[in-house]
Amino acid sequence: MTLTQSQEADVIETMQMYATAYRKKDVKTLSAIFSPDISGFGSGPDEIIGDHKDFIRQIKRDISQADILAVEFTDRKIFGDGRVAWATSKSSITFTVDGAAKQTLCGRSTMVLRNTGSRWVIEQLHFSLPYGGQSAGQSFPGA
Repeated sequence: MTLTQSQEADVIETMQMYATAYRKKDVKTLSAIFSPDISGFGSGPDEIIGDHKDFIRQIKRDISQADILAVEFTDRKIFGDGRVAWATSKSSITFTVDGAAKQTLCGRSTMVLRNTGSRWVIEQLHFSLPYGGQSAGQSFPGA
């Protein structure tokens, strides 16, 4: 299935709006671009999003704990049928905590977006970090 170039551009624009709003700690914009039925996972063991209330709670926790300097989605792969789109990307979040040295989390993201007819909203989100105990070329740790 393939999106039109315009639809793909709109999905990328929504992803960029997410990145910009997260960096600017703009909870109002984040709330608007995520579906009321949002679900997903963050990288922490307790970062489970079951609904919009969980999402807002998680975002507020994130932005209260760090200054976000940059959010990037790269190596994007976007597919869909015009009503729904799914995207995978490499993701990086550069931040500082309490004025300490700059750090960057390099992870992976997946998103499912729904076309409302006037805009795309993010229905599902997953951010993860590669497992450090697993060697390159191995499917399981300790192998």
